[in-house]
Amino acid sequence: MPSAAIALQVYVTDACAACARSRELAREIAREFRQVHVTVLEISTLPVQEWPESLFATPTWLWNGQRYCLGTPDPRALRQDITDYLSRLQPPRPQSPG
Repeated sequence: MPSAAIALQVYVTDACAACARSRELAREIAREFRQVHVTVLEISTLPVQEWPESLFATPTWLWNGQRYCLGTPDPRALRQDITDYLSRLQPPRPQSPG
C-alpha cells in the first residue's frame, strides 16, 4: 500500500461534546480522500506520555504531525485544504506543442 500524502490524527475523548462531530468528519474525509490516512485517537486510552505536545484540549486535529485545528475544522475549509495540498503534489500535465 502506498504511503498517504496526508496523515490526519484526530484526538478526541468521550467527555467532549464537540468530539462526536470530529469523529464523523474524520470518517467522511477517510472515505472521500484515498490519499489521506485518518486516525482517530481516544486520549483516555493513551498514556499521557504519548500525547503530542500540541494536545491540550479536544478535539485536536494534527496534519502530518503539526496542529491543524483545535476544535472541529470547518468541513468545507478542510476539504479545500486537502484538495489544494494534493494538487501541489501532482506532477504537471504534459503540454501539447502549440
